[in-house]
Amino acid sequence: MTEPQPHTRLQALLASAPGWVGGALTGVQAALLGLVVVITPAFAAAAAAPTSDGSAAIDWMGVSKLAARLWLLAHGVSFYVEGVEFTLAPLGLTLLCAAILAAIARRFCTKTWASWAIATGTYAGIVVVAEIVAMRGYPGAGPRSAQTAIAALFIAGPAVAVGIWRAHGAEFGWVPRVSATVRKGLRLGLATVAASLCVAALVAGAFTYLGRDRISAAAAALGIDPLGGVALAFGEALYAPNLSVWMLGWMTGQGFSVGEGSVYAPGEVAADAVPAFPLFGALPTVSGGLLVWAPLTIVALAALMRVALRRRIAATVEDLPAVAAAVLTAAVTAAVLAGIASGSLGPGRLAFVGVEVLPVSVMVGILAALGFGVGHGLLMLGAAARARGAGRPRLHVVPDPVPTGP
Repeated sequence: MTEPQPHTRLQALLASAPGWVGGALTGVQAALLGLVVVITPAFAAAAAAPTSDGSAAIDWMGVSKLAARLWLLAHGVSFYVEGVEFTLAPLGLTLLCAAILAAIARRFCTKTWASWAIATGTYAGIVVVAEIVAMRGYPGAGPRSAQTAIAALFIAGPAVAVGIWRAHGAEFGWVPRVSATVRKGLRLGLATVAASLCVAALVAGAFTYLGRDRISAAAAALGIDPLGGVALAFGEALYAPNLSVWMLGWMTGQGFSVGEGSVYAPGEVAADAVPAFPLFGALPTVSGGLLVWAPLTIVALAALMRVALRRRIAATVEDLPAVAAAVLTAAVTAAVLAGIASGSLGPGRLAFVGVEVLPVSVMVGILAALGFGVGHGLLMLGAAARARGAGRPRLHVVPDPVPTGP
């Protein structure tokens, strides 16, 4: 008789334990693993830094605090350096923490509301406690526990739900009770923003390739060793989702800014001195010409999504409210993305870096409305053409009789 595997024994224990046990384990493990993901490259970079006294001279506690504050920054907690506030959250780390939560919840959580609530609450509680500890000793920078708790709940809640859904399935019996107009609008609006964000990421990748020389020069100017360069690359990559959202603002024609007085838009690039971060080498340096037509990309994507969802949203007057709901969904989603992808990189001119929420969200709504209108019109024209084709009499050709003999 074979000995049961450890993970099988663990699953049996969790199955017989109350639902809150798996939830508590999920929250604690996800928080610790997220911290380890940040602390490991920080330790590696610190250990590789040349010092006269070797590793004995390294302030390991200081490195740990720095990494913990970066982890908190991903949860909306301000990062303070010598009294200077940084609020630009690394969305890549935020998404990584959410992925860790989903993976651990898939293994440890049970299919109960109690397990979900305990996992979410435990994770948020750890983040709040860490924020209170980290903000001690910073005059004028007291803890904002309520704000931190809300941010952590918005990260942990959906992530844990996805993990439970992947492991045990889910029943969405409440969905039919939601208005069909709302459901259709949400589907079309979110699909349009998702497609636009994917194209924005490709645009960001293109500008990163064009700026590869500037990026390498900025990294070389820092004078770091190869291991430190890997840690720096990891840290810079955590801001790649922020750059994608900035490029979404660029695609609307409104652009984004990296400090007061700067603008990066298809029609204009007005750049001022920026910090020597390699990431900023990926910012656009060209404008005008064909680039001014960049907003039409969102129009085309909206039209494409409208046509792609023609089976769910018919080209009729009755479904126009669903299209209007999709426009509102696209605008609100763009506003949320712009808000979480922007923040402060320091005092004075760098007090705001990123995308202006109101202009960009309004432009996304306008461009999406134009695209939906084009797609709706194409569908109506196609339906009319098919109707005319169905009404035409067909010409039947009678074949000549086949001779049967001489």
